[in-house]
Amino acid sequence: MILKESDKWADLHIHTRKSDGTNTVEEVFQRAKDSGLEAIAITDHDTVAGVPEGIEMSKKYGVKFVPGIELSAIHNNKEIHIVALFVDWKNQEFVKKLTYFQKKRTERAKKIISKLKELNMDIAFEDLFEFTENINNAGRLHIAKLMVQKNYAKNIKDAFARFLAEDRVAYVAKAKLTVQEAITLVKEVKGVSILAHPGLFNADEMIPQWAKEGLNGIEVFHPDHTYEDMNKYMDIANANNLLVSGGSDCHGTSKDYTRIGKIRLPYEYYDKIQKFKNKVYGE
Repeated sequence: MILKESDKWADLHIHTRKSDGTNTVEEVFQRAKDSGLEAIAITDHDTVAGVPEGIEMSKKYGVKFVPGIELSAIHNNKEIHIVALFVDWKNQEFVKKLTYFQKKRTERAKKIISKLKELNMDIAFEDLFEFTENINNAGRLHIAKLMVQKNYAKNIKDAFARFLAEDRVAYVAKAKLTVQEAITLVKEVKGVSILAHPGLFNADEMIPQWAKEGLNGIEVFHPDHTYEDMNKYMDIANANNLLVSGGSDCHGTSKDYTRIGKIRLPYEYYDKIQKFKNKVYGE
């Protein structure tokens, strides 16, 4: 399928300093405005801490804002990410579950740091405050930045390759939902569930099944997808009656190749997602 051009654009996958990005919420909106985006979603990992400020910045910069989150799930021992859009971020049961996820994140980060200390690295959990506004959401990327700063790794890629990646000496498994649990959780908060960057997971055969289980869409547009990938996932979306989403997956300077404005979603797909949300949940 030929990908469409557009004169209006959206970016529905962005991270901030509330999780593992380097941009503040306001900086995200500044960059979105400068890039000519009409709408954005902040999709921090396991937290909606950036949503209140996002609502205010949307008014200030005139860019439409989608409350979102990125959840981690597991399938056949592979980590799968589900982006949730238009979530009811004030839902109390949802907030309780996110608090639990963040507690587990903190425990995991402390275990990783403990393993690194056993390797005679002079680092502490409190050092991570420099890299995030939300210490309870600290993860491997923050630890990798700290390792680079203290000259224990050449760069973030090196930190993961030698210490933090799965099966490496300091790896600690993350508490995760099943994909079905993640889809159900998104539905409970009246959100739209999107399979993030499927090209990274090698689980294409599961997409039809997840669609039957309630998955609403897939990310077609993503910086780690080739042009051929995007066409393939566009065809998969159409074949399974799934919404099309996408964005930069921007983490700021943490991942320099994923800047806001580099990968953009044609606005018509944003519009379809919003209309789907309104139709299904009567809003």
